[in-house]
Amino acid sequence: MIRTIIWYTFFWLYQVVSLVLFIPLLVLRLAGMKQREAALAHYFVRSWARQMIGAAGAVVTVRGLSNIPAHGKYCIVANHQGGFDIPLLLGYMPKIAGFIAKKELKYVPIMSGWMREIHCVFLDRSNRRAASTAIAQAVEQVQNGHPLIIFPEGTRSRSGRMNTFKPGSLKLPIRAKALIIPVTIDGSYLLKEANGGLMRPGNVTITVHPSVDATPFSESQTQELAERLSGIIQSGFISPETK
Repeated sequence: MIRTIIWYTFFWLYQVVSLVLFIPLLVLRLAGMKQREAALAHYFVRSWARQMIGAAGAVVTVRGLSNIPAHGKYCIVANHQGGFDIPLLLGYMPKIAGFIAKKELKYVPIMSGWMREIHCVFLDRSNRRAASTAIAQAVEQVQNGHPLIIFPEGTRSRSGRMNTFKPGSLKLPIRAKALIIPVTIDGSYLLKEANGGLMRPGNVTITVHPSVDATPFSESQTQELAERLSGIIQSGFISPETK
């Protein structure tokens, strides 16, 4: 309980303090120094993510980082065990990747500002036209070299087991003609979801698999692609709970 209280206190205090960090970003933006602005924003976000993971008591092991290209367009496709998955990917991947978020987060003060800095896309699933516009925006961002994170399960499994991948989520890398980087997150649910919402220390392993080229796939082959990626990601589990 004490760790949980400390974590949430730290989380919200960090949000408030981070307002100050927008000042150098604004100065760089006004000076037209977009690359430096992006680099500084990514440094701030990565530092925040690692501090959140550390405060939860996680010990993180990352394998296969060499499978992520230094340049080019790609999407990270990962399983989704718990609420710490996004901080884990923001904190431990070599390049910050945005993600597709529900539209409600667009109106959260401070947090939404940081999400925009890393090129997150806000999606309104209840509005087909707005959703189509958001997906088109996501495709453009990937094509411009801003990677995005996709969780094909659609929701957190809250366990060591994977839910079935939803093929429709994979239209994005197909339309962007991008590489797909399959990533296995193993153990993140042990930090919170397995404990009734209370924080507990735990070991998390992130395994980055060799890329899969989405270019040969058409949108009618998303089911085939989903099954292939699901098998790859499943192969990365090492904890006893997932065997």
